Amino acid sequence: MSEENQDQAFELDGSQPARPDLRCYSVGDQDWVAATSEDEARRVLAEMNGDDTAEYADWDVELTSEKMLDQQWTDEDPPHAECGCLRDWLAEATEPTYLMGTE
Repeated sequence: MSEENQDQAFELDGSQPARPDLRCYSVGDQDWVAATSEDEARRVLAEMNGDDTAEYADWDVELTSEKMLDQQWTDEDPPHAECGCLRDWLAEATEPTYLMGTE
């Protein structure tokens, strides 16, 4: 069974671990990540890019606006179909993770 289809591990008392309070942050000019803090958002992006977190210390990080959370993203290739929105991807995230970016 693939990792994504397995239930989260249970604690000794039988409860599942609480989902972290993830929020959507824009990092720099073109990346969005699910994280619990600005520093964690920088770390997620640095790790995804294989870089040292210190290289991202001066990068701007902001909570994503409600309007941006609901903006539909489209595939860059024709027929440019809608592929989702940040709010949906954030709701699906169970841990800090990269959500979307542009180039």
